[in-house]
Amino acid sequence: MDEAEPGRSVHPALFFVLYFSFGASGGFLAGAAENVYVAGGVSTAAFGAVLSISLAPQIAKVLWAPLVDTTLTPKIWYAVATVVVVAAILTAASLPVRVASLPALSVISMVVAVGASFLGMSADSLMAHNTSPAERGAAGGWSQAGNLGGAGTGASAGLAIVGATHSLLLAGLGVAALVSTCALGLVFAPRSHSLPKQTNYLATLMVVVKDCWEVVRARIGWLTLFLFALPLGSGGAANLAAGIAREWRVGPGLLATLALAGAVATGLGSIVGGYVCDRTDRRAAYAFFGVLGGVAAAVAAVAPKTPEWFVVFGLSYNAALGMAYAAYAAANLEAIGRGAAATKYTLFASVANIPVTLMPLADGWADTRGGASALLWLEFGTAVAAAAIFALVALATRPRRALAPA
Repeated sequence: MDEAEPGRSVHPALFFVLYFSFGASGGFLAGAAENVYVAGGVSTAAFGAVLSISLAPQIAKVLWAPLVDTTLTPKIWYAVATVVVVAAILTAASLPVRVASLPALSVISMVVAVGASFLGMSADSLMAHNTSPAERGAAGGWSQAGNLGGAGTGASAGLAIVGATHSLLLAGLGVAALVSTCALGLVFAPRSHSLPKQTNYLATLMVVVKDCWEVVRARIGWLTLFLFALPLGSGGAANLAAGIAREWRVGPGLLATLALAGAVATGLGSIVGGYVCDRTDRRAAYAFFGVLGGVAAAVAAVAPKTPEWFVVFGLSYNAALGMAYAAYAAANLEAIGRGAAATKYTLFASVANIPVTLMPLADGWADTRGGASALLWLEFGTAVAAAAIFALVALATRPRRALAPA
């Protein structure tokens, strides 16, 4: 099939496919790998540390994001990253399941994360350059439906394979196949290009730096960055679901089914949330959706610890998480415009990934000291406090209306 015309707006559903592999690669770690290692005697807190380490490149990726804007093309980078991610997943799945493997697993998971960062940045560039301003919410919703849906599907597929075969390697093969298949979406993507070359590469990088600075210094830019730095919609409980599910007496079979249902919930939540964001303030929507996730956690903390209630919590939490991520993508696209899109989108994403990286550690700490209930109350408290802080800053810095002449 011929590629879309360069610069032509494409249907937002394309970004569901391109972001699906980004989520699925992380879903392998937070699903099959966590379940197998926890069952093998590794504590939830210890594996939470592995997850946090694997998420660290999502903060630092702004350092290599200019490569996508200034060298090769986003489509070529996406293809190369797919090969790296698949190889790293299969390597991680081949490790012996024991505590002694955690250091090696941490290193390999970082390789997965670095490769996945190029998948995401390539898709970021394609989305920013081929989405109309009126559809930024829809594009953000579809992209995050792919991201979070991919994470849930990767976790579900991995858990299902582990439950049926007791083999982490086969689970890795299944997830690797999902990641590879998503690269077919490049056939339908618009032609992509890097920024115009300057007299030398340093001059090209300076164009990127200037573009980033112009965005960050504007109120919409720094206010969005501030919002993203707050622990809203961080999904910490979702990352540790396999560990905390034990207190609800949830077995591997139900956990696998819930992971798949959760993927559907996040996907639907993202799509609905994206379209909502095209009709309201995108930053306010992000804060509101983040609080919804905290409320779901609070309800779970006081509800009976039964498998049925865990299902209710899982679905509602994931739906709210999907809406928050859609609002994140929509607010990001609104703030950055086009230009050096991969670098600017990644700059904002790096800030947003600070709370995403820290929440599994904080949740693991709370779980160790007070069990799952303490973890859930921490999720609620941080979300409400963060939303209140953002509201105060937004109100205090809003532009003042000029007085009309008498």
